[in-house]
Amino acid sequence: MFLKTEEFEDVRELKKKTKLKLTDVITGNANLRRLVSSWKWTIVALLGVGFFYIFNHYAVERKVRRKMLLQEKVNNLKDETTATHARLIWLTSQTSVAREVERRGLSLKEAQTPPVRIAGGDAKP
Repeated sequence: MFLKTEEFEDVRELKKKTKLKLTDVITGNANLRRLVSSWKWTIVALLGVGFFYIFNHYAVERKVRRKMLLQEKVNNLKDETTATHARLIWLTSQTSVAREVERRGLSLKEAQTPPVRIAGGDAKP
């Protein structure tokens, strides 16, 4: 029922070891070992989550940067397509074709009559 004197001495030594001193608080060593040993798995889990968060942030940032570059390329290609289409329309206009025929000295003349539609098998009389 009663504790032996040896056990009392162990308890006294333990209290002396765990006593909080002002220098320990200032240097940050106050019960640090006991705190770390009781929370070590929680600390490891938080560090793992932290590393995952940092890695994920950088991965998302790379993907956003790549998306912006690809979007810029798409916009440039759209502009180029629009310019090419406008140039094609201009080159195939009747006046442009007539000017090019004249420039090359070809002996082609513009038709004075409209084209005649050739009736196919499903044409109505």
